[in-house]
Amino acid sequence: MKKILSTVMILLLAATAVAQERVPLTRPEKKAMREEQKKQKEAVLAVNTDQAIRSGRFVLKADQIRGRNGYLIHSDPAINFVAVEGKDAYVQVASPSGIGFNGLGGITLHGRISSLDLNREGKNGFYNIVINATGNAGNMTIVMSVSNTGETATARVSTNWGNRIEFNGRFVPWTGTGKTVHKGQETF
Repeated sequence: MKKILSTVMILLLAATAVAQERVPLTRPEKKAMREEQKKQKEAVLAVNTDQAIRSGRFVLKADQIRGRNGYLIHSDPAINFVAVEGKDAYVQVASPSGIGFNGLGGITLHGRISSLDLNREGKNGFYNIVINATGNAGNMTIVMSVSNTGETATARVSTNWGNRIEFNGRFVPWTGTGKTVHKGQETF
C-alpha cells in the first residue's frame, strides 16, 4: 500500500511540475514570436532567391497568366512557368487537358540565352532581369521583376512575332524538372 501511495504521490508531483513548465504565452509574446518567425522565413527566402538568380537556375511558377488582350487566367503553376537553367531559357504555357503541341495542352518554347541583364533596386528591393534568348521559334525577350523574397514575381514574354504574355506567380530555385515543374516536349 505504501508503494502504491508513494508512486501516486510521485506521479502527482511530476504532473504538477510538467503543468508548471507549460506557462501559456501572453498575446504580445505570441505576436512577437510570430513576427520573429516571419523575419527568419523572409531572410531564408531572400538568400535562396539571391543565390538562384546569381547561379542562373530559377523558375517563375505562374499561378496567373495574362494574355495580349488583357484577359487574366488562373493556371497550374506546375505546368505554366518561365525558367532559366544556365544558358537555356524555357517558357511554357499549358492546360491540364493534355492536348497540345507539347503533350500538356499548350506550347513549350526553348531558347539559348544571348544576354541577361540584372539590376536590383536598393538592398531589399526588387530584382529586374532582362533576358534575350534565341531558339528555333525565333527571338524572345523576357522581362522579369522579382521581390527580394521571391514570393511575388512577374515575367513579360515577347516574341519577334509580336506576341506577348505575362506570368504572375512565385519565384523558386530550379531543382530540375521533376521537383518544381513538369516540362513538356519542346514545341520549337
